[in-house]
Amino acid sequence: MLSSFQRFLASGLGSGYSPIAPGTAGSIAACVLLFFGYMLFGIPFLVGFVIFSVAANFWTAPAAEAAWGKDPGAMVVDEWAGMGISLWAWLWTIGIEGGELSLVHLLVAFGFFRLFDIWKPLGVNSMQKLSGGFGILFDDILAGWYAGIGWFIVFQIW
Repeated sequence: MLSSFQRFLASGLGSGYSPIAPGTAGSIAACVLLFFGYMLFGIPFLVGFVIFSVAANFWTAPAAEAAWGKDPGAMVVDEWAGMGISLWAWLWTIGIEGGELSLVHLLVAFGFFRLFDIWKPLGVNSMQKLSGGFGILFDDILAGWYAGIGWFIVFQIW
């Protein structure tokens, strides 16, 4: 049974109910939370956001799949984890040196994350075949890693 709180959390505070591109809507919601959370609380927020998103995924995924079907579109808390991981390249380069997270950094991470989450290259697609909450989550985590690598390359050249 998917409680109303689990439904709210799984849907990324409702962003997953977007009638058009719920994954993208969920990723945008994550970007907004990540940006303002970072501005208010700094780097610990970025790390905590990913940990919270992973935990929320495992808590809500079984009930969400039972209620909404396999890898439901409305469930976007997994996108939140992937989007957060895509910013870890920033964290370990610019952030650790005291640099600020800019909207440009965030938009580049978002662009790469959505590209790899939709395109699903190099093992991302095979991750979806894992059972339970693992398949829902791990494809987004791997897409987030690839996005972080893309982000790193762009900002090494830039």
